[in-house]
Amino acid sequence: MRNYKFEDFEIGNSVYHKSNTKIKMIVVGKNDKTFEIKCRWVDKDGNRLEDTFLFAELIKSDDYDYDNLPTITVI
Repeated sequence: MRNYKFEDFEIGNSVYHKSNTKIKMIVVGKNDKTFEIKCRWVDKDGNRLEDTFLFAELIKSDDYDYDNLPTITVI
């Protein structure tokens, strides 16, 4: 898994929390003083939820999704 810097995250990026890759979140804010990233997601009931995480808790979904694609071998 790739290690990210605070600067790697931008508003609008899709991210996962490292401990729960089933919920895809969107970066909606950044705090340069505390290195925290505010994320928003929609739960299964359609409720919009928000929380703030340290950047070290997050992974970008593009990188995670790409690393977890099934491998197909052609013979």
